[in-house]
Amino acid sequence: MKYLTIMIMLFISIHVCGQVQYFKDIPKDILKRLDTMGIDSSSLLNSSESTYFNVFFENTRKDFNFTNKKIGFITGSNGRTLSNKINYFRTEKGRFERHETPNNSALYIFDLDQKKRSGGYDAVIVYWSKVLIPIDKMVERLKRKN
Repeated sequence: MKYLTIMIMLFISIHVCGQVQYFKDIPKDILKRLDTMGIDSSSLLNSSESTYFNVFFENTRKDFNFTNKKIGFITGSNGRTLSNKINYFRTEKGRFERHETPNNSALYIFDLDQKKRSGGYDAVIVYWSKVLIPIDKMVERLKRKN
C-alpha cells in the first residue's frame, strides 16, 4: 500500500508541474486558433500546433521548441495505443467546448539516438495514460508505426 501511495503521488506531481492545468492559462489568441489544429495526420506540427504545445508544456520542455518538430502521440489507460494529432486535438477541442480541463498529457523529448531509432520523431506526447511508460518503450512503439 505504501508503494501504491508513493506511485500515485509521483504521478500526480508529474502532471501538476508538467503542463497547463486550465484552458484559462492559455492565451486567448492561441485558443481562437484551435480550429486550425489537428486538421491533418502529419506528424509534423503546423505553426498553430507548435505555438499551442510551446505554451502547454512551457514548464517541462526546457529549451525544446515544437516548431518544425515531428511529434508522436500515444494514448490509452496503459499507454499502448498509437494515436495522432487529429485524435488529440479532437479531444482537446471537445473538452474546451464543454468547459473542461485540457487533456492530461505528458511530454517525452527524445535525444538524438532515440530520435533515430523512433523513425525521426523529436518527442512523444502521451495522453490519458494511467501508467508511466519508459521512454524506450515509446521509441519502440513509434518505430513499429513507421
